[in-house]
Amino acid sequence: MLRIVREVGQYIDISTLDGITIAVDYDEAIRDLDRGVEGLAAEGRTNDEGLAGVGKSLVVMRGDAVKTHIVLSAGPVCPIILEAPDRDEDDFRTAIAIIAHECAHVEENAFREDQFPGIHFRPPTGHFIRDHEQHFAEACWAEYAVCHLSAGLAVNEETHFRDNLAIRLTDCRIRARDAIRSYRLHGDVVRVFHDVGIIILEPLRIASYLFGHLDGMNDTGTLCEVAPELPTEDRAFVTAIGRLVDQLRTLWCTRGKWESYNALVDVGAVGFRLFDEFGVHARPQPDGQAYINVPFTADTMPAGSAQVDLLRALMGGYRS
Repeated sequence: MLRIVREVGQYIDISTLDGITIAVDYDEAIRDLDRGVEGLAAEGRTNDEGLAGVGKSLVVMRGDAVKTHIVLSAGPVCPIILEAPDRDEDDFRTAIAIIAHECAHVEENAFREDQFPGIHFRPPTGHFIRDHEQHFAEACWAEYAVCHLSAGLAVNEETHFRDNLAIRLTDCRIRARDAIRSYRLHGDVVRVFHDVGIIILEPLRIASYLFGHLDGMNDTGTLCEVAPELPTEDRAFVTAIGRLVDQLRTLWCTRGKWESYNALVDVGAVGFRLFDEFGVHARPQPDGQAYINVPFTADTMPAGSAQVDLLRALMGGYRS
C-alpha cells in the first residue's frame, strides 16, 4: 500500500494526508475515526440496493492543521497485495482507481482549505435552503474535481461511472411520486423534502463523477457535449445535468481564483430548480427557515386516502 500511495503521490498532492485505515468493518472504521473536533455529525457512506461506497476521505484536525484521513474497505483493495500471476488485472486496476480517487480528495480538501481557511469545520448558517445548496454544491464539486484529478489513474472507470448514473436515473419520477404519496399520509414537509431530494439530486452528484472523469481524460482541448452522454431523455435531468456540468467546468477553470466561497455554493441552485419540477416547492423565509409546499395532484394521492389527507394536501404547505 505504501509503495502505491507514494506512486500516486507523484501525480496527486497528498502532502496533507493524515493516514490510511484499511478496515474489514468499514462502517465501524468510519464511525470510530477520531476527527480531532468535538460534536461533528456522524459520517456515513452510500450503501443501498444500487451502490455501496468502499472508500471515504474524512477531514480531520491535527493540532492546528486540517488534514484528510482515508478509510478503505479491505475487500476491494486486497488485489494490491497479490503478485501479478495471482491477481485479476481488472480487480487490480479497480483497486488502484479507488486509492487514487481517495488520494485526490486529499488534494481537493487542501485546495479549499488553503483558499478559504476553516471552511471544512464551519458550522451551518442556519438558512435552510442556502445550507442545503452548499451541501449539494460541495458534494458535486468535490467528486467532479477528484475524478478530474485522478482520471489518468482510473482509465477503466468510465463504464463504472456510466452504470452508476443509469442506476440512479432509473424510475426517478416514479420514486419521487411515491415519496410524495407517503407525505400525504405522514404530513412531514422536511421529511418529504429530504426523501424527494435524495431521489432527484443523487443523479446529479453521480453525473459529477462521470463528467469529471471524461474531462480529466480529455486531451483534445474540446470538452464533450453533455446530453449525448446521458442515459436518459428526461428533459428535466438533461437540462439540470447540463447546467451543473457547465458550472463545474467553470469552477475548474477558475480554481484558485474564486472571489468568494459563494462561487461554489451558487452551484447548489441548479439542484433546487429540480424540486419545483418534481412537485416540491421550497421558498426561503426572512428568519432563514423555508416554506415548503407540495401542491395536490391526482397522481400523488395514495389509494384509499382519507378525507383528512385530501384536506391537508389542498391546504398547501408548511414551514420547515
